[in-house]
Amino acid sequence: MRIVEACEGRAFAVDLPQDALMRIQSGTLKTRYKGRRFCKNPFDVVLYLQLIERLKPATIIEIGTSEGGSAVWFRDQCRALGLETRILSFDIDPPTDLDEPGILIGKADAYAPDATLPADLLRDLPHPWLVVEDSAHNYASTLAVLRFFDRLVVRGDYVVVEDGVVADLPGEQYRAFEDGPNRAVAQFLTDVRDRYEIDAGLCDFYGHNVTYCPNAWLKVV
Repeated sequence: MRIVEACEGRAFAVDLPQDALMRIQSGTLKTRYKGRRFCKNPFDVVLYLQLIERLKPATIIEIGTSEGGSAVWFRDQCRALGLETRILSFDIDPPTDLDEPGILIGKADAYAPDATLPADLLRDLPHPWLVVEDSAHNYASTLAVLRFFDRLVVRGDYVVVEDGVVADLPGEQYRAFEDGPNRAVAQFLTDVRDRYEIDAGLCDFYGHNVTYCPNAWLKVV
C-alpha cells in the first residue's frame, strides 16, 4: 500500500508489473554471496556497480548487516576496481562469525542512531562516502538514520535508502511496513530542501524507478 505517492515531482511507483515484481522478489530473497545472505535484486546489483565505479567511494557505511553478504560483496567489488574502500556495517544483531579484511562489523540500533552509532569514528573516515540504509524499512528508523548521516555527509557523497519497493509488493508482510522507506525519503527531502538531489539516472536506468530504492539514490549537492 502506497501512502506517499511522489516527491520532488517524481512518482514513487516502480515501473514493473506486480506479477513480475513478485517473481523478482522471490529470487531476491534467495540470493546469497559467498555463502551468506545477500538479498540484492538484479537491478540494484548493476546500479551499485555503476555508482561504485563512478563515485570511487573511500568509505561504504551500511546500516543493516543480516549475515554480512552485502558487506563482503561491497568489499569485493571495490577491490575488483582497485579501490581500498573501508566497509563498515552496523546491525542491532550483527553476525559474530564474520571476520573479513577491510570490513568492520558493529552493533547499532537504527531507531536510535545518535545513541548507538560511533559518530566520532565516522567523522574521521575518508570521503566520498556511500551510505546504505537497509535496516528495519520502517518510517521512524529510516528517517532517524537519514537525519543522523545528514550531519556527517559532504558534497558528492551518496545516501541510498533500500526497500521502498515494499509499497509495491502485495501481501500483509509488506503492508506492515506502512510504506516506511518512501515516506521517510519524502519527509527528509522536504526537510533538507536543496541539499540533496535524486539521481534520476540511477533510479531510471532500467525504466522509471526500476529499483528497490525508488527515488532514493540520493546525491549530496
